[in-house]
Amino acid sequence: MAEKTDRRVLYTKMVLKQSLLELLREHPIEKITIKDICQKADINRGTFYSHFSDPYDLLEQIENELFSEILSSVESLLKAEAISGLLLKIFESIHKNSDLCRILFSDYGDKVFLRRIMNIARDRSIAEWKKMIPAVKDEQMELLYLFYANGCVAIIQHWLLSGMKESPQELSDMIEKLSLKGLRAFI
Repeated sequence: MAEKTDRRVLYTKMVLKQSLLELLREHPIEKITIKDICQKADINRGTFYSHFSDPYDLLEQIENELFSEILSSVESLLKAEAISGLLLKIFESIHKNSDLCRILFSDYGDKVFLRRIMNIARDRSIAEWKKMIPAVKDEQMELLYLFYANGCVAIIQHWLLSGMKESPQELSDMIEKLSLKGLRAFI
């Protein structure tokens, strides 16, 4: 009996998530109500409240699941010495989840979520850059990372919204070249 209940709960959560994502294609999260989600999912409000407190809670769970998937795909690289393949793994995960990412990274998605993904590599990137150019102050390293992370965010959004014409490898290579050229300014 527990297995049957678990499948029903999983199905209910999946339908609620899909309904929210469909609504996010046309409306910002601030304009989406529990009533909207429940109508689209054909589920009553009580069922919604047994799993989520509000649309923001549902969106946060969707984002956390994607974040966990991306983090698990890059964890082995985070433990390694070099971060050169880290961007590639992030781009591959985004490519794999392109429909979901297209919604989450759109104008109606969460503006902070993509930056959260880019901050996965923050500490490792700064540590590697310090090895290359130890004379640069911590404040400058932080600003440099912000510059690159925000540039990557803009590139990812453009990539997703323009049809992902470049492969994850091509995008990763381009950003790595830009990064190395930018770092040379400090040498």
